Amino acid sequence: MNLKRIKTFMLLIDHKNFSTTADILDISQPAVSKQIKALEVDLGTQLVHRDSLEPTEAGRIVYVRGKDLLHSWKQLEEECTSSKEALTGLVKIGASSIPSTYIVPRFLKDLLTLHRHLEVELAEYESEKVLELIKNEKLDIGFVGTKPPKDTFTSHLIAQDQLQLIGPIDSPDIHSFDDIRGLPFVFRSERSGTWKAAKQALTDWGGSVQDLKRLATVHSTESVIVMVESGLGYSIVSDLAARLATKYNRVKILATLPLNREFYCVYSPYMEQDPKIKALIELLKSDLPYGE
Repeated sequence: MNLKRIKTFMLLIDHKNFSTTADILDISQPAVSKQIKALEVDLGTQLVHRDSLEPTEAGRIVYVRGKDLLHSWKQLEEECTSSKEALTGLVKIGASSIPSTYIVPRFLKDLLTLHRHLEVELAEYESEKVLELIKNEKLDIGFVGTKPPKDTFTSHLIAQDQLQLIGPIDSPDIHSFDDIRGLPFVFRSERSGTWKAAKQALTDWGGSVQDLKRLATVHSTESVIVMVESGLGYSIVSDLAARLATKYNRVKILATLPLNREFYCVYSPYMEQDPKIKALIELLKSDLPYGE
């Protein structure tokens, strides 16, 4: 039984609104629908009337029993936490701009709630720098937007994303690479995982970075968005960043590029038995949708 699906179902019944439920859980509306459908498949029956979002007869039973299940699970977690030796010490984490802003904070709260004596030091670097610092034992663990070499690092896929072409709010529609050829562009540095993926995506789209007019090179996603928001040019950023910026009417999404990118949790093989790293990986595997 997937307790997350039950929690999602109960929130939907409480609020009778997919958007509100998605906001509370910090997931998309399609993800809410997918979880509800998966729970109905698990139980072999419809739980919600889709027109009114009222529970069916079976749904009312699940709602009542679900409260008991979630309460019992919370008690079990607390008992197990209190019975084991507390983890202590500092975990040094490095992350590229997208994971540090949109992915890592999602589980750090859970990690530090579960292990109250742990301390975390989180620093943002470009993907190549994160790998370099892990290799040189300056970081315990990292989160990057490029797949690390297997012979040097242990890694786990934790998230997938798309790339979005963004422009100022008043930008005209973009239909093909020819529409952006020669336009002023804000580049990321060559060590950026986002920019490496962007270069490949442009090639797949029938163009090349060489055909773009470089306006400036910056070292963070937020700097890119600020420059685009100011009307200085166009750029390519993660869908996670683009969606948040468009939510506040800062930039306009002009096209989704034909490339899916992946984000990885990465650490040195010798750290695999470190209790702090093991606890963090266990949390990742249980909480993130792409945890292995």
